[in-house]
Amino acid sequence: MAFAQTGAYPTKPVRLVVPFAAGGPNDVMARVLAQRLTAETGQSYVVDNKAGAGGVIGTDAVAKAAPDGYTLGFISGPFTMAPALQAKMPYDTATDLAAVAKVAESPMVMMVPATSRFKNAHELMDFARQNPGKLTYGSGGIGSTPHLTTELLGTLTGTKFLHVPYKGGGESIKALMAGEIDLLIDSITSTTGPLASGRIKAIAIGQSKRAAKIPDVPTFEESGIQKFSMTHWVGVVAPGKVPPELLKTIHAQVAKALKAPEVVQKLQELGATPVGDSSAEFQKFIQEDLKKWQQTVKAANIQTQ
Repeated sequence: MAFAQTGAYPTKPVRLVVPFAAGGPNDVMARVLAQRLTAETGQSYVVDNKAGAGGVIGTDAVAKAAPDGYTLGFISGPFTMAPALQAKMPYDTATDLAAVAKVAESPMVMMVPATSRFKNAHELMDFARQNPGKLTYGSGGIGSTPHLTTELLGTLTGTKFLHVPYKGGGESIKALMAGEIDLLIDSITSTTGPLASGRIKAIAIGQSKRAAKIPDVPTFEESGIQKFSMTHWVGVVAPGKVPPELLKTIHAQVAKALKAPEVVQKLQELGATPVGDSSAEFQKFIQEDLKKWQQTVKAANIQTQ
């Protein structure tokens, strides 16, 4: 193979497939990374938004692309959720895609309308336990990260919420702002603007320590809710049969880009923390996440489609 002989990569533009629509936080983070990789390598990294089927359509395009490094995927939570929700997948998550690196993580945040009776997550969870199915929560649709995250919380704590799916994450946030639903658990990268509006309030954050963007908001553990930690993550994958040496090169370029001061700053402004772990570490994380969502979907009795 030419790459193995010369070590040159890339020598032409690289397509970075984002399996969601343009404008969302995943798309924004992908463009931050693509811009830096373009500057570093001298070749254009072009973001290609291929939305549909909860991220499966765009990811399938990566799985079926030539394993030459010129088509990469920018994945997130739905990548590991989809196999638990869909009876038949067009690709094998474990073999048809190769983990490059986790790019960034941002905490999931429990939010309620500004007019909510609940001052904190402890009060809300106590009410939910005593009144199963009375509290409504929103999401961007069945199988979305807010949907499964809230079901995971219910499974871990023995509580039951009533799911109200919307056509997208933006619609669920609008519903929360209007007081149409009782709560929403979504990523800080998706909700910074709405939180700043004062029409909704954050009451708990799904990581082990408080977030710099909203330092007054306690963690779930501080709120008396144990064993629940949830972040929104994004990462890069390549087609499964990409040669090991090429995978190392792609990883090294991505990891280097994530250390660039302007990339760190832009991700932090979005409420995200750069990661840049090894391919093996990212692969292990993916396998653990796949297992977690299989268990969650089964425990919550969510029907596969």
